[in-house]
Amino acid sequence: MDVLGEDQVATFKADGVIHVPRAVDGALVEEILQSVDGLIDSPGRFGGDMSPGDAPGMFFQDRYLHPVRPDFRRFAENCGLAAMAAKATDSKNIRLYYDHVFVKDPGTQEQFVWHQDRPYWAVDGTQICSTWLALTDANSQSSALEFVRGSHLWDRTFRPEYPALEGLPPKEVERALWKGVAEYIESFEDICPAFEEHPDLYDVVSFEVLPGDVLLFDFRTLHRSGPNDGMNRRAAISWRWLGDDAVWAPKVGADPIIRDEDTTLEEGDLITDDRVFPLIYGR
Repeated sequence: MDVLGEDQVATFKADGVIHVPRAVDGALVEEILQSVDGLIDSPGRFGGDMSPGDAPGMFFQDRYLHPVRPDFRRFAENCGLAAMAAKATDSKNIRLYYDHVFVKDPGTQEQFVWHQDRPYWAVDGTQICSTWLALTDANSQSSALEFVRGSHLWDRTFRPEYPALEGLPPKEVERALWKGVAEYIESFEDICPAFEEHPDLYDVVSFEVLPGDVLLFDFRTLHRSGPNDGMNRRAAISWRWLGDDAVWAPKVGADPIIRDEDTTLEEGDLITDDRVFPLIYGR
C-alpha cells in the first residue's frame, strides 16, 4: 500500500477528512470481515446490538478488541493504516487507542447523530485521527459516513450525544450510563445544529466506498451516519490512532474502555504506556 501523497495530506489538513480508495488489500479485508461476522454471534464485553428490541434491522458495535483478540491485534498491525495516520498527522510514532467495529443491516433506522470523537475520548492533542475501513460497499443511502468539511479547524468542541440515548435529557443519559455524565454533558455550550439543513453555511460531504477503501479523519471533525436504507449490510472497522502530541486526558464523560486506573499515565502526560497504547508505527 502506498502511503499518502502530499496532495492528500494537504487535503486532510484543510478538510479534516480524505477518502483513500483501495487502501487495504482485498484478502485482508475479507479476513477481517469473517472475524467481524463471528463477533456478531459472540461479541466482546463492549459489543452488542444498539437497536431497540422492536426496531427493524441491526446496528451492531464492538470495540477495544485488540487486547483480547489476537486476530484483531494482527489486523491493526498489518493493515498499514498506522503509517498513513503518521503521514497525515506529521507524526514519527503512532499508537493504537482502540479498534471499533460497526455493522448496520438493511432496514436499520438507527443512526449516530452529528458528533466529534474528541469529547468521548480520554486523550487530547492535534495529531489524533481515525481510519474507517469499509468492509462492504456503502453510499449515502446505505449509511456511509458524512462529514462537515473543515470543522476540525473551528476550535469548537460540541456537546456529546451517546449512542441509543441521543436527544434524551442529561439526567436520563446519566441513569443509563454512569455517575457524572450529566454534568459533563451540560458543561458544553455548543450543541450541534442540523448542518445538512444549511448548505450555505456548512460544507457537508459524504463518500461512496468499496471494500478496502478508507476514510481518514481528524478526531475533531464533525461526522454522522444515517439509516441503512440500502439492500445490503454495511460493515466497517475503525482504528483510532494517537500521534506524537497525544496526551492522557481522562474525563468523566469519556468512553470507559480505558480508565485512569488502567494506565500508569498522569493527566497531561504524553502517551507512552506501551502496554495500554501499543506502538504500531515508528520511524
